[in-house]
Amino acid sequence: MAHDCEPPHTPTRDDHSEWSPDDKITEAEIKETFEQCPHCGTYIVQCNGSHSCIPADYQPHADEPEIRRRIEASPFPDDDPVLIRKHKRHDTYAYHEPDSDDTPLCSLGADQSFLTRTREHAHEQFLAPCQRCERIREKQEGE
Repeated sequence: MAHDCEPPHTPTRDDHSEWSPDDKITEAEIKETFEQCPHCGTYIVQCNGSHSCIPADYQPHADEPEIRRRIEASPFPDDDPVLIRKHKRHDTYAYHEPDSDDTPLCSLGADQSFLTRTREHAHEQFLAPCQRCERIREKQEGE
């Protein structure tokens, strides 16, 4: 679940003075810059929009029943394009939702090569949806 917020209305330092590594960071500056996610407790930079909570049931290496459950629960159409790792490794169990540049929405595999296939093809290959990509797409479609 990603969280949105508005950017700060004033810069942290209004005096435009030179910054030095010896300068003390004030409690107010920390509060203006960071916040704690109320859902997962992670400290995040405010207003960057990139944080997404990893749910408690997230499994980085899914087992067969979990893969089947995620395939069956996939909310998106079977004929949508998805990204499959070009060189499937033994630990590949998920496909990714593409962005407008045909890279994964989650950016976890952005430095890898992918093939574009249909979601149905990915399911036939026993690949489950990437949970991060699903959450990002659901959020985008909800806006």
